[in-house]
Amino acid sequence: MMRRGSSVSHLFSFATMVDPHAGTPVSAAFLSHQHIVTYMDVVSAALLAYDVIIKLDVEIEHIWMRKWSFLTVVYIIQRYLPFIDTMGLVLDHHFGAHLNEHYCTLNFNMAGWCYIVGMTLSQVILTIRVWAVWNRSVPVAVGFVLFFLGCWVPCYVLLGEFSRTGKFGPDPSNTSFGCYLTSHPSLVPFWALWLVYDSGTFMMILIPGLRAYRGVGRSELLKAIYQDGVAYYVFMFSTSLANMIGNLILPYDLTFLLFSFARVIHSLVTSRVLLHIRQVAWERSESFQMLSQIRFTQNGHEGSCSVPNRIHDRFEVSEFSTRLYQSPE
Repeated sequence: MMRRGSSVSHLFSFATMVDPHAGTPVSAAFLSHQHIVTYMDVVSAALLAYDVIIKLDVEIEHIWMRKWSFLTVVYIIQRYLPFIDTMGLVLDHHFGAHLNEHYCTLNFNMAGWCYIVGMTLSQVILTIRVWAVWNRSVPVAVGFVLFFLGCWVPCYVLLGEFSRTGKFGPDPSNTSFGCYLTSHPSLVPFWALWLVYDSGTFMMILIPGLRAYRGVGRSELLKAIYQDGVAYYVFMFSTSLANMIGNLILPYDLTFLLFSFARVIHSLVTSRVLLHIRQVAWERSESFQMLSQIRFTQNGHEGSCSVPNRIHDRFEVSEFSTRLYQSPE
């Protein structure tokens, strides 16, 4: 079993997972590693399905039943695209029977492009959310656009190279199930770029979060905007870091051990961030409306007071600014 060297050149070198023409028996370690990767992908798919099921009622109420916008569509795509790549293509990659090399290459490339498009959409939503807590500052927006392009455009270039150079070979274990990748470029540059971007966005939400805690307090909406945001970014950063470390120290046939898990986590985190903010904002607007009705009744007035609830009805992530925890007028 080949292991990674310590040379920096290995970061961009090709990894040979198995030589189908060597004529030597497949090692037990290789088969064991393949099973571990398969189990992790199945767990990732199960986690995706579980999260969608337990959050379906909240999503129907706060996403599907509300006024749609461009960002609503982006949310839905990044939420359900993993059902195509992680639950569909990747599991077929493991369990499909009698798959030829052409089909495996097509399957792998489609899954890869779905992965990166889905993760990009998730980061777009999270980035706009971070920009919102900076009061939609134009200089901050320009900085984010440049930072985003600097980190994500190279990922698409690298994926294009990956798609052209990744090779599949015959089933070395003679089970007639799944696809077997024989060589591919290193994934370390991908994870390094994602770590850089996660670190930058984490700092950009941490700074206003600390200011808000000192100046406003710990309201439920403030917690949803800042505290949960910081926690989620730490979780995503840890997932990307674990992938990069794994790619550096683990055998080549464990390169994709946590790849699907990271893909699913990005989608789940983004979905939970927006669902939680919407839920809290909606409950808060209803509370203000109830208090206004009580106040008008006590003053002897008939009717009810209409409380602005654009936080929820006009679904714009840019509305998730510091004004969210200010009382409606």
